[in-house]
Amino acid sequence: MITLKEVNKQNWLDIIRLSSAQDQQNRVFEKTIASNCLSLAQASIEENWRVKAIYHVDTPIGFTMYGYSDELAGHEICRIMIDYKFQGNGYGKQALLLVIKEMVNQYNCDEIFITFVPENEKAKQLYLSVGFKDTGRVIKAVEDELIFSFNSKNHNS
Repeated sequence: MITLKEVNKQNWLDIIRLSSAQDQQNRVFEKTIASNCLSLAQASIEENWRVKAIYHVDTPIGFTMYGYSDELAGHEICRIMIDYKFQGNGYGKQALLLVIKEMVNQYNCDEIFITFVPENEKAKQLYLSVGFKDTGRVIKAVEDELIFSFNSKNHNS
């Protein structure tokens, strides 16, 4: 069972130790995503972001950061990751659907954006599988990222 939990003083070290790939451990900028450590730092100084730990039963397996993006002028899932040791089990899809549901309930938003580097084909397939659509737009980040959009009115998340 996948759940979202607050990041707190009991679990924050576990969360920053998670990484998207074994060779990406202890990096501020992982190959396809900012590290959880960087994300926690960003969320601590930018008030519009919320961070959550992703758990499978009692084990922290991932991380997400979401909120309102001034740059996109809309609600965004800024980060979502599953640690490399837990990938391939369907946890990413379950977590993504939970985050979408939480955002719709919390912000009463119809549209949710997500961005990612084009070479992250696994992320692209995951986002398409839950109903995200390519907007055809690109956002300038550390690397250019594709912008996908999810319309909650068209889905029962």
